Amino acid sequence: MFSDGFERLYCDTAVFEPFSTLHPISFARVLPFQPDDPVVDDPGLLGAEAAHLAARNDLTRGEVINAYARYGLLSAEDAGHVKSVIDLYDVDFFDLMGLVYANASMYICALRWYRECIRALEAPRNGPRPELDDNDDIQASIGYCLYALGLYPEAVAWTKSCAGPQLTADANCEALLDDEAQQAGGRLRGVERVIFRARYTLSASDPAQAGQSAPRLKAALKAYVPGQEIHLDWIAADAPLLASLAAAESPVAEGESLFDPVWIVRDNSALPRHKLNLLFASHAWAGALIEEGAIPQARQLLSEAALLDPSAAFIQSRLKTLG
Repeated sequence: MFSDGFERLYCDTAVFEPFSTLHPISFARVLPFQPDDPVVDDPGLLGAEAAHLAARNDLTRGEVINAYARYGLLSAEDAGHVKSVIDLYDVDFFDLMGLVYANASMYICALRWYRECIRALEAPRNGPRPELDDNDDIQASIGYCLYALGLYPEAVAWTKSCAGPQLTADANCEALLDDEAQQAGGRLRGVERVIFRARYTLSASDPAQAGQSAPRLKAALKAYVPGQEIHLDWIAADAPLLASLAAAESPVAEGESLFDPVWIVRDNSALPRHKLNLLFASHAWAGALIEEGAIPQARQLLSEAALLDPSAAFIQSRLKTLG
C-alpha cells in the first residue's frame, strides 16, 4: 500500500512506456513494485521531488538534497558537497537522483529519474540539447538497474541498442590480436583505450619477429575501428607486464600508466560498464532459458557473450556445461 503521492510519482506506467524513442525497448515489466522492493514513501521527500519535477531551480534542488540527507539516502558529507555546487546542475540533477536511489538498491525509483534524463535528451528542439556530464553513463546505469531488477531480456536489448557496434568492434579487434599472438607463441596481454587511441600489448616467443606484422595487423584493425589511432607493443612471453609498459615506445598518455598486471580495459567512456551489463545479464538470462529447456537459445546468447569477452570464465563455464 503506497500513499497517493508515491503512486503519482512512481507508479504511473506512462512514465516507463515508452521509456525511450531512440532505443525502442519495452519497459512494461518494470512496474508494478514487488512486496519486497525497498522504497521511501514519505510526504516530505515526495513533496520535494515533485516540486523539483515541476520547477527545476537551485531552491528545489536544495530541498531534494535536504530530504535525501534526512532519510539517509545521502550522507551529511555528500549532501554538503552537492549543495556547494548546486548551481552547476540542471537536467543532470535527475542523473544524481537516479544514482542516489540506485546506490540504495531502489532500482525502480532510480529508473523513474533516469527517465527524465532520457526524456530531456530525446525531446525535439531547435537549439542545443541539454548538457549532461556523461550521456552514455546514464544509459549504462539504466542497463544496470534493469539487470538488478531481474529484467534480463530488457537489460540485454537496452545495452546492445545503446552501445551500438562499438562493443562488437572492440571484441573483434581483441579476438584477432589474441589469435595472432597465440600463433607467435604468446597472447594478448592487455588493452588500453583513451579517447580515440588504443594500445594493445601482445607477447610472443620472438617479439622482434612478431612485431614485423604490425602494418598488416593495423590495416586489419582499421576495418573494425576506422577512426582509431592504434599502437601495438610486442613483449617477450615471460616478460612482466608493468616493466614492459615503462619501456613502451608508444605511451597512451605521457607519464601515466593505465595498466595493472591483469587483463583489463581502461576507458574514459561507459563502454566497460555496458560490457559488464551485457555479460552478467546474458549469463543470468541464459540460466533462465536453461531452466525453461530452451538450450539452443541459451547457447546462442552465451556464445555472443563469449565473443564479447573470451576471458569471462563464468561465461565459458556455463557454455561448457551445455556441451
